[in-house]
Amino acid sequence: MAPRAPGVSTDASLSLIEVRLSGGMLALNRFLMTLQNKRMPVVSFTVGRHGGWMRATMLLDCPPETAQRYTLLLSALEDVEEIGAASAMIEVALLKIKGDAWRETVGRAGIGIHEDGNTVVASGKPEKMEAWLAEVEYDLEDFVRLGPVARPGNGEV
Repeated sequence: MAPRAPGVSTDASLSLIEVRLSGGMLALNRFLMTLQNKRMPVVSFTVGRHGGWMRATMLLDCPPETAQRYTLLLSALEDVEEIGAASAMIEVALLKIKGDAWRETVGRAGIGIHEDGNTVVASGKPEKMEAWLAEVEYDLEDFVRLGPVARPGNGEV
């Protein structure tokens, strides 16, 4: 089986939350300090600018019920304009694969690919990625597996 990204849970207890913040870097700093002070189980944190707002997407290693409690707590922060569960989680892997046998397995596995030179960028739902990487494991020369990540801006927040 292909190795997991460090610190990423392999069970189904990952919850995805999107947050829209106002107030720039100071707001982001306050938000991050709250995550740290409340010891929230953050696996992944992605942030970017979207218009005049900052959008953060977090992947938490906890069941949905616990994530809802965290969401409620974070919604009370003054800089949080919107917060909610997001539905789109993908896994991304950068691969160097020998041969072409893997090409016929991609469509069957439901994995999206993009080739850039000798590098194959594969993405898909975490469970599909896990199965596909196990299938092509012996053809891999090298790879970097990012683990499950959030896809910001999927329309939920």
